[in-house]
Amino acid sequence: MSNDQFLTTRMFFREAVGRAVREEMEADDRVLVLGQDVGAFGGSYREFDGLFKIFGPERMRDTPVAEAAAVGIAAGAAAAGLRPLCVITYMDFLMIGFDALINYAAKLRYKSGGRLSAPLVVKTTAGAQGQGVAHSQCIEAWLISVPGLKVVAPSTPEDAYGLMKSALRSDGPVVYIDHKRLFPAPGNVPVAETVIPFGKAAIRRRGVDLTIVAHSYMVRVALETAGLLEAEDLSCEVVDLRSLAPMDVNTLCRSVERTGRLLTLEEGQVTCGIGTEVATRIFERIGVRPWIRVGALPAPVSSNPVLEAACVPNADRVAQAARTLAAR
Repeated sequence: MSNDQFLTTRMFFREAVGRAVREEMEADDRVLVLGQDVGAFGGSYREFDGLFKIFGPERMRDTPVAEAAAVGIAAGAAAAGLRPLCVITYMDFLMIGFDALINYAAKLRYKSGGRLSAPLVVKTTAGAQGQGVAHSQCIEAWLISVPGLKVVAPSTPEDAYGLMKSALRSDGPVVYIDHKRLFPAPGNVPVAETVIPFGKAAIRRRGVDLTIVAHSYMVRVALETAGLLEAEDLSCEVVDLRSLAPMDVNTLCRSVERTGRLLTLEEGQVTCGIGTEVATRIFERIGVRPWIRVGALPAPVSSNPVLEAACVPNADRVAQAARTLAAR
């Protein structure tokens, strides 16, 4: 076995995304990228820096501010045999492309009796970072209800790399969700090419008193919460979903069976949210356990930093919910 299997390199989340895309483009000339500013500019979050010089305008294609057209073109290209990565700068505007994504790409295999598929990846960026009501939403709960659609949301550079490689190799369609606050986050990524399979959660911290289930940036909030509560002798296990559809229900059930309590944490709305789905799937298997859900307040996310902070979950708010849960 090569020593590379054990070596890691330090890189930012955005660099991990770019590395995965570059490797897959080098390995398969059917892979191309299209979206706003993906060409010479290097991506809205600079996640594609350097790729335009390598692959040129034929495979790094800038599009107008027209998300419906971009997703539609990408879905058609996928059906024709290419493997496009369509980049939507803000998750809020993925809604404009829902028709092509949900009514065409996600259903193409069913419509064609398995003769056609849409190996399409839509990469979109969620979360609040001072940009206001129409640039801050987390709507992944809408997406996981769509049959035929896979949804992933990495929280670390290693997972950003491994899940992107899986997405670009998948028969699709896949929605790959990153977060504005994660792009500058550093982490260790394997030197060797590593693919992370869909449907496999990761336990980020072991604990015995309660389980916190989160994904994307909220995993960092969950880990901060667990650190705060450790000083109070409250031991939290943190489970990172990574893959929302398919979901690793087995890992979730084993964790909650060990700890006896469940706290679900998300940046989106709790009404019909990811946490509700997580709890339902767990309790269907192992029976009901004490549970509390934490998410954004039922209000638009303001661009005012004070109001934004009040709306989005933070470690103090999650810790208070955990204390309430532990007392049950």
